[in-house]
Amino acid sequence: MYFYEQNPVSSSQKPFKMNLIDDKDLVKRCLAEIKQQMGYTASARLSQRDIEHLSEQIEAKTKILISLSTLKRILNGQFDRLPQTSTLNALTCFAGYTGWHDFKAKKISEQTIENQPENKKPESKNKNHTRFWIGAGIFLLLVLMTLLLQPSLLRGNNTTSEVKFSARQTSTARIPNSVVFTYDVSKTDADSFYFQQSWNEKTRISIQKNNHTLTDIYYEPGYHRAKLLANGKVLKEVGVNITTKEWVSYTKRAFTEIKPRYFCKGKIIHDGVLGLTDEAFDENHIDFQQDQLYFSTFFPEILKAEGDNFMYKVRFRLRKIKATLCPWIMTEVFCQNSFIYFTNTISGCISEINAKISDNYLSGKTTDLSAFGCDLTQWQELEIRVINKNVGVYLAHKKIFEKPYQQALGPIAGIGFASNGLFEIDEVVLKNHQNKVIYQASF
Repeated sequence: MYFYEQNPVSSSQKPFKMNLIDDKDLVKRCLAEIKQQMGYTASARLSQRDIEHLSEQIEAKTKILISLSTLKRILNGQFDRLPQTSTLNALTCFAGYTGWHDFKAKKISEQTIENQPENKKPESKNKNHTRFWIGAGIFLLLVLMTLLLQPSLLRGNNTTSEVKFSARQTSTARIPNSVVFTYDVSKTDADSFYFQQSWNEKTRISIQKNNHTLTDIYYEPGYHRAKLLANGKVLKEVGVNITTKEWVSYTKRAFTEIKPRYFCKGKIIHDGVLGLTDEAFDENHIDFQQDQLYFSTFFPEILKAEGDNFMYKVRFRLRKIKATLCPWIMTEVFCQNSFIYFTNTISGCISEINAKISDNYLSGKTTDLSAFGCDLTQWQELEIRVINKNVGVYLAHKKIFEKPYQQALGPIAGIGFASNGLFEIDEVVLKNHQNKVIYQASF
């Protein structure tokens, strides 16, 4: 697009050129800014856990949920058409702008300044005024386009005070567990409404605006944050605490798989350890050689300990490792607002592990987690100490990690382990801020 001065120019004079940036290129620029903010290198290919964390962070800041599949596709540049406006708004708001059109206007303005011809002769005041008013007109036009494309800005945001959302469990200390949700979005103006069980976007289902009841099944224990969404934006959340009477073990092919396979038969606690036996696989008709993850979790109804002040000590090892180059085990403490987990692996695979502390996600690719490398076939003692939102981690009684965080974790809801191999746990101790034992097991 070219803008010429009103007076003719000689052949030696070059026209003022304004290169309007392609929208897809703008999306890529926004993603580059987000990667920089998150500490990823520009060329880094994010892992599934990185993408899950980024989706959580975008939702926490913008209240707009981008599905994992959509976010992964955009990050990989796999889009022929421009993503939906709500997705673009979420990305640009997370990057620090007021929305897609604000981001677009600023980038076009920056490009215009960059393309200004160098060594131009001083212009008259009239010409400067003319260009000022042309620029102001373009800016006002972009603002008007923003308002027209986002009618909610003209109408005012729908208030969530008129939205009702509650949950009632049909049973306690049992999985699977059905939960009856009651909702009212009749006064909310939106094109689509969804319910989502927790962070896992695979559990999202469409709901009707004029209905008021939904019954859904939770297949995993834990303190879940159920979400009510309109046009991808979270209207309200409600806590759903799916508890267990004792430790339960199950397997899934991936963290996002909805329906696990339970180890209902056989002993998961035996010979002084918590762990799956070969006989348990046979009795439950589960093939160990399949590519799958293994979980053991415990979610009692009450754990009188706060996530921002506690001490948690465990001893673990991997009893059996299938054909994998990078075995790992994850130690988790689940809280009502968020959770803490740390992953241990062998020393040569530290770039593949990660950790999460409330609102902080740490990737082994961008953070030095080498101290979490160890021989997993031998017994290892890991201790997590949290004092006033400051986390310290000890391996074999040696401090290997420390980091503060901001977002309160809330009351502890449960503890658990996950691994790509068969682990054994022979000691678990959880203490509150007064050093009082809340839970202890030597199995």
